[in-house]
Amino acid sequence: MVRAFVLNQPYPTAPFSTLYLFGRGQDIGFQKAIDNSPRKRHHVRFWAMSAARAQQTVGTAAFWLNADCPSADECVLWVGAGTKDTGFSLTRLTFQVTHATDADTNAERDYIVAELTRNRVIGDVTSYRSGDKVGTDRINRYITDGDVTLASLAVGAKG
Repeated sequence: MVRAFVLNQPYPTAPFSTLYLFGRGQDIGFQKAIDNSPRKRHHVRFWAMSAARAQQTVGTAAFWLNADCPSADECVLWVGAGTKDTGFSLTRLTFQVTHATDADTNAERDYIVAELTRNRVIGDVTSYRSGDKVGTDRINRYITDGDVTLASLAVGAKG
């Protein structure tokens, strides 16, 4: 791993950190190297939430609190988070080396939606403004327009 990072060589099995939402780590996640470099990568993580629970709790703090992973036979809402690693950084609290991430979360959201659409993983895509009702000490600085993007799985996609 160190050799790949120092020499900027491809590293297809690069580690993938766990992020937490709903009181648990992501249910599934993907990464894609940029220019075949282990230093720069796109990351996307998804958490499943029971569609019934989402509908009951949308617009409340309970939506975000400790949701158990839904059973395999339930209809689910997938909540995703994407980041773009742009290089290395030093954390201010622990002084550990970590990835620096792109501040423009809108661009990464748009990139992920475009990739999922291009690969026919998702179909219809709808964006909602911050505050719109959806039917179903600082370490990093992020820029966002506040839009929430909702996409349905493409016909025939497995989820």
